[in-house]
Amino acid sequence: MTKQEYIILYQKSLQGKCTPEEIENLNAYEDDFELIESTKPGGEQAERIFLQIMETAGERKRIKPFALWTKIAAAAAILVFIVSAIFYFNTNHKSNKNVVVLNHAKTIKPGSDKAILTLGNGQQVVLNTAAKGQIASENGTAINKTADGTLAYDVTSEASEEVVFNTVSIPRGGQYSLVLPDGSKVWLNAASSIRFPTRFSGNSREVELDGEAYFEVAKNKQMPFYVKAEDMKLKVLGTHFNIMAYKDEAFIKTTLLEGKVMLTSASAVTYLKPGEEGVLYENRFTVNKADIEQTMAWKNGYFLFNEENLSSVMRKISRWYDIDIVYNTHNNKLSYTGSVSKFKDISEVLKVLSLTGTVKFKIAERRVTVIN
Repeated sequence: MTKQEYIILYQKSLQGKCTPEEIENLNAYEDDFELIESTKPGGEQAERIFLQIMETAGERKRIKPFALWTKIAAAAAILVFIVSAIFYFNTNHKSNKNVVVLNHAKTIKPGSDKAILTLGNGQQVVLNTAAKGQIASENGTAINKTADGTLAYDVTSEASEEVVFNTVSIPRGGQYSLVLPDGSKVWLNAASSIRFPTRFSGNSREVELDGEAYFEVAKNKQMPFYVKAEDMKLKVLGTHFNIMAYKDEAFIKTTLLEGKVMLTSASAVTYLKPGEEGVLYENRFTVNKADIEQTMAWKNGYFLFNEENLSSVMRKISRWYDIDIVYNTHNNKLSYTGSVSKFKDISEVLKVLSLTGTVKFKIAERRVTVIN
């Protein structure tokens, strides 16, 4: 068992999700001193985090020696903020002095399903408040809001040769799903948009993405599916994949779950197989083994960080909670590992992050200040 596998299994055990075999495996490695790296930083930090969590849960009296947890934290050599938050959120926790809320009247709630549809004629429809049923009809295509709130396109009749484009835009603090005219399904993350024709014609299907989206493309060998995202273009016949292409990120990352895709840029081409991710940075592709669970966490309702730096973590929080981030710290070398539900108030999420003891947060209106 590797150190990382041990950490993951231990966190899984905290959530009560281990099988009897996994529990037996975990116990078998509890005293494996090959997992200990006491010379690496992080042990004291992790011990403090563990103490704080136990204290909030009212468990301090039952704490045993920290040997097991220190081994885990030291082996990780990172600041683990144990967002096995089930441990933290499911208890009657006390207030956390590391998160100061200056305006108690305005609680910052998590994001929700919200989007704006811009039709070919420029008319805009706020989808989260629109009534279910047919919203509009353009060029022989009915545009509907289904019973579960999904936006769906249904080609109903012949259309003119004119190509009509629609755009679905997701604000910060939102997410939305839609079914394209060809039956392909798309889930859009916060601060993202997609532009597409109301019906696909010719010998290809092409859409433009800004931000992040997960696609389940309908198979059609005669009409390959293309996604244009910034300086990258993806080609596929039918597959499942996620693209992260925010303008404020340094790279574009494509993660393939099923099928096969081709990625192209101005001067590079690469192919992905299921379980791989392609990262475009400075016009070059790097192909790595993908962390599918981490990539799909946003769609599945939680944040999942894996040795992720502070600014990256805060950008994700900023998009989802529609807040501005101000840094009163020069330390961006901190890294975080763990997961937490996206549907908690922001103060709850920040409390968990602050358990590292390395940063504090101050909330005022829709601004969060990070303090070292």
